[in-house]
Amino acid sequence: MIRRIVLIGFVLSLAVLFFYAIAYHALGYIIVLPPLPESTMVVTLMAWVFSLCHAAYTLGGRRALIFFAIGAAISWLLEEIGVATGAIYGAYHYTDALGPKLGYVPLLIPIAWFMMIYPSHVIANLIGTGKPAGVGGGVVRIAWLSALGAMTMTAWDMLIDPGMSSPPEQAFVWERGGAYFGVPLQNFLGWLLTAFLIYLAYRLVERKIGIKPMAPVTTSVAALPLVAYGIFMFNGLIPGVAANEALRIIALFVMGFPLLAAAGRLVLRKEDGATA
Repeated sequence: MIRRIVLIGFVLSLAVLFFYAIAYHALGYIIVLPPLPESTMVVTLMAWVFSLCHAAYTLGGRRALIFFAIGAAISWLLEEIGVATGAIYGAYHYTDALGPKLGYVPLLIPIAWFMMIYPSHVIANLIGTGKPAGVGGGVVRIAWLSALGAMTMTAWDMLIDPGMSSPPEQAFVWERGGAYFGVPLQNFLGWLLTAFLIYLAYRLVERKIGIKPMAPVTTSVAALPLVAYGIFMFNGLIPGVAANEALRIIALFVMGFPLLAAAGRLVLRKEDGATA
């Protein structure tokens, strides 16, 4: 029963995410549609529900909650320090656009981190090992996979942050601007650090306790985090969606490369007759 609920959860949330991020815009070229309410909030929550449910299915419920707790704690702590000092991501502050805050940081932010952490984690696993989860290994291997995941996730942020820090979203403000569509280089270095620490902490825990998937992870199930990652990439390719038209080119290559590499590993494993 629980497995079925989790399965329905990640399938339905991915469908809603696809509608908000892709189908709604495609239909807009055909018919006039009313504006979607709170699209940023809905997209973030649906992507988080997908990530949490899919992680529960492939890692086990307790492991998924541990992964989310580690991600929420580290991301909130470093963002809190970052807003207060400007030492991690650069000088910035959040507006009220993302809702209530805990300290300086909106409660939605740790949720947003995990919605990106998990799909990027699966992609890094596939690129590095050909498996979506449970790769194990020594400390060097874990550190390398953590760095690979951090790069994959930061590539995603290269598309998101310029839009989120610009009107009409304006979720946060860079107090001194920056060279990358108003975003400072330090922000991306901070993202690399934060994501690396989250992945490293979780992988060290996972090495000790292992994983307990709810069912065998088929190629189709393993591919869904790639679909989630791809939805955000293709959303950034839609004319008028990206904060700057040049970001459409950037999105295609910085997100397209890890997506294509991970998809290739899945396809080749299937052709070779290996299980995901």
